[in-house]
Amino acid sequence: MNTELTYSTEPADKEKFTQANDRMYSFFAGVYDFVVKVLPVWKNWLNHALPHIQGPKVLEVSFGTGYLLTQYAGKFDTHGIDYNEKFVTMATEKLQQEGISAALQKADIEDLPFDDETFDCIVNTMAFTGYPDGQKAMAEIHRVLKPGG
Repeated sequence: MNTELTYSTEPADKEKFTQANDRMYSFFAGVYDFVVKVLPVWKNWLNHALPHIQGPKVLEVSFGTGYLLTQYAGKFDTHGIDYNEKFVTMATEKLQQEGISAALQKADIEDLPFDDETFDCIVNTMAFTGYPDGQKAMAEIHRVLKPGG
């Protein structure tokens, strides 16, 4: 039995990879949102992140349709980025319905639109497989995270 860890390689055409993921998530956005709402295992998994979120300034990267944001955003100065415009719209509407304020925007994880050392905490759940360059994504997360964050 081979017990070596193997990792997938980065896509040859990163732009094509990103565009394909973006189209897929746009197509399945409604189903994605429904699954998060109705499957207790999904909510339970996401809710495990809650005790680890500390402020005062929090960034959620790749927030999807915003379920996790609705659980904590009202407690912190919360910002969020997602590459998918449909997800940004859905999450914004969801937060507005709940009366929760957060600064959400469409942005690329590999080029975060924030200054160095901006956030006390960065939240990312189940998203790294959708990034064409995981090392660049992680470097950007580290860049905008405060020391000790």
